[in-house]
Amino acid sequence: MNDAENTSVHRVQVRFAETDLMGIVHHATYLLYCEAARVDWLHKRGVSYQSWVEHGIHLAVVESKLRYRAPARFDEIIDVVTDVEETTRVTVKYRYRIKRGETLLCEAYTLLACVGDDMKLKRIPKEVKDVLASAELPKAQWAPVLGA
Repeated sequence: MNDAENTSVHRVQVRFAETDLMGIVHHATYLLYCEAARVDWLHKRGVSYQSWVEHGIHLAVVESKLRYRAPARFDEIIDVVTDVEETTRVTVKYRYRIKRGETLLCEAYTLLACVGDDMKLKRIPKEVKDVLASAELPKAQWAPVLGA
């Protein structure tokens, strides 16, 4: 699968509460954007993360890194371009590029470890690995989103 097939774009309109006293998006808010994009990435593959949780499969963030390139401001429309960069037996690494048009605002990644209800590492099940390697489904097959 090429990168384009594994990529999804989550669009965000910056809310006032996400900005700081300088009028730019607060640095910690970018992690929230990444999380929302990661959940949206799953929805676009027909998966509700909650369904994995109900089967004792949790993907816990164990590492994150962000590199800020340019500021985003209140009311701007930004895109969080997300893909799975790497999977191992127990981890998955998501990569994010947050952009305003063609301007790169932030590059980030999160490393998630698969754990069970007991919070102990477990091998990522084949069904989950298949999703992590998949392309977006046609929109009619996306997992339902509240309010959509």
